[in-house]
Amino acid sequence: MDRHRTRALSVAAALGVVLFSGCSQPPSIATLPDGTFTGASQPDDQGAVGHVEFTVKDGTIVEASFVVKDADGTPHDADYGLSKATGQPVDTAFYQRAQAAIAAEEQYVARFKEAGDADKVEVIAGASLSHRQFLEAVEDALSRV
Repeated sequence: MDRHRTRALSVAAALGVVLFSGCSQPPSIATLPDGTFTGASQPDDQGAVGHVEFTVKDGTIVEASFVVKDADGTPHDADYGLSKATGQPVDTAFYQRAQAAIAAEEQYVARFKEAGDADKVEVIAGASLSHRQFLEAVEDALSRV
């Protein structure tokens, strides 16, 4: 039994080395060259994609933005959920949830600038999808370096 257990552990360890040998950590913000970096998340179930842009100077994020856009390119902003014809909410409950998510997205950006690390941006209740898209977009931006 011990011989089988040792063999199984050896095989698992070898497999782990093979699987993870190609993986690398994205660069940290502090090590990035000065410049502007952009990235995008994967589309959600409705095709909306999160887009991040941030500028680094001397290892610090000096500017950052994040916006989610629907599949047709409509940004999730102060007008998101309003009727284009009347300027009033199409669905009041949806509009309130959408605007709460947009406010959370602004907090994600502020925390990212403050911490200089997307992993330190905690999820806000009611905006978990935006959080996932934010993290994916930052990871995408860092993977392009």
